[in-house]
Amino acid sequence: MSGWRILKIYVYLVVIIMLLPILITLPVALTTTGYMTFPPVGLTLSWFKKCFQDEILVDSLVRSLNLALISSLVAVVVALLSSFAIERSEFPGKSLVETFFAGPRMIPLIIFVLALLIFYERLGLAETSLGLILSHLLIALPFAFRTLLVSVGALDRRLEWSAQILGANSIQTFFRVTLPQIKTGMIAAFIFTFILSFNNVTMALFLSGVGRRTLPVEMFQRLHVGGITPKIPAISFALSIIGLLLFIIADKTVGVFKYLGGRGE
Repeated sequence: MSGWRILKIYVYLVVIIMLLPILITLPVALTTTGYMTFPPVGLTLSWFKKCFQDEILVDSLVRSLNLALISSLVAVVVALLSSFAIERSEFPGKSLVETFFAGPRMIPLIIFVLALLIFYERLGLAETSLGLILSHLLIALPFAFRTLLVSVGALDRRLEWSAQILGANSIQTFFRVTLPQIKTGMIAAFIFTFILSFNNVTMALFLSGVGRRTLPVEMFQRLHVGGITPKIPAISFALSIIGLLLFIIADKTVGVFKYLGGRGE
């Protein structure tokens, strides 16, 4: 057996292991019983309907989507500006600033969250929407920054100089020449940070107040405190499929997968 064939088998096994936790939620969500069981007892799609009729689950889903959207957009904008500053400017402490952006990733999340909780208590931001957005921004920013720093570093400056020689001003050059070159990196950074924010449990568990639970926290509470019904695996499977479809669409339209594989623009 050739080395390439062994490598392919290994890749397929890894993919199967990664997909199994997602696929196992489907039969659990199809059971006719009022509790989670495997193998399922009977088959029904009613739990998929019921999970989206649950006002608390829907509210937490909307809250998670809004939180992830806001924090991801702000993270991409801040990371983009910071990447240009780091890549194209020379100033004292440049390396220190670049290291600072990676700081939140180097600290254990639970320690980082506890520090934020104490800090927020002093500022009155504990258990507020603003505090939650800022905390998600802090953990999303390093990923967006590293992704966009690579894109900005790979820019062909000659295209920008040519545009300016031909009469384009700085704004026109950015939107017509620079932005098309880094759009894939921006979309990849947005996807990274959106998924990171949406899936985060630790941050929201400590910093979200009563009535401000995100979907992962609401699911966690129901699994460990009560309300263990097939609604949880139903919404888990539905969100997994939606996420997969969105990623496929993004890959087909802007080539995100090629970018992540190091073969992008």
